[in-house]
Amino acid sequence: MNVLGNNFENQFVKVKVVGVNTADNEKFSGGLAALNCVLEKNLQGVNCLAVDRHDTKNLDGCKAKHKLRLLTADDEKILTEALRGADLIFVAADEVWENIKAVALVAHCAKKIGAPVIFIAGGNFEDAEDEIIFDALIKLPSKNFELDACKVVQNFVEAVTFDGQPKIDVKAISDAVKDSAAIVGYGEREGKNAVVKAAKAALEHAELSEENFKASKKILFNVTTAKGNFSLEEAQKLSNLFKRHAPAAEIFFGFSTDDWLVQKVKFLLLAAR
Repeated sequence: MNVLGNNFENQFVKVKVVGVNTADNEKFSGGLAALNCVLEKNLQGVNCLAVDRHDTKNLDGCKAKHKLRLLTADDEKILTEALRGADLIFVAADEVWENIKAVALVAHCAKKIGAPVIFIAGGNFEDAEDEIIFDALIKLPSKNFELDACKVVQNFVEAVTFDGQPKIDVKAISDAVKDSAAIVGYGEREGKNAVVKAAKAALEHAELSEENFKASKKILFNVTTAKGNFSLEEAQKLSNLFKRHAPAAEIFFGFSTDDWLVQKVKFLLLAAR
């Protein structure tokens, strides 16, 4: 197991979340609902952008301040400029095939920035990997997509910005996903053995998302919990757990403190081939 450093600059990380509307005209899709959920969390350093392929009127139900149409080459330039300065970018879209052109264009614009692009995909995503560029992927069911997508964003933000030592930073994420289509898993549990249960939930999620999880070469995991509820000894046990599922993987660990969680644990897993 490898521990990561404590990076003071983490608390100034800039995260941008793009929700893509994949619903019909004047309807509201899960990607936009996820943006509303993220906005309600008031996460530090996070900016939200809503995108539609046709008309910004379709975005009326979204609370994001920045609402963009993505129809022409000039529109793509505007979106790219709006994403500049981000250290980490999320693209969230439910039922991707309903508006795959818009989703693919958003991901293309995000990729130009140079920051890691994490794609949160809801519903049917079969074969869409060939159409969309991303650095890391998490697949979610359409049911409760907005809440689950929000949790993914929140867990990443907490992993890189909350106090804790050792820390996962954006550079570690960038290095992990460089030249690799990484996968993401997350879990939340509370009560007895919450850390192990949350870790197993994240592992199960990641394995369901990608059949080749066992071929992972690098795994980052982060535990967010109240101070004193986790130890390096437990981190080593979890590393051994992941080694059994991905024998060739180099394991890196980070920790985030949130005393408001009391006995609840949030677990984030990033695996790259």
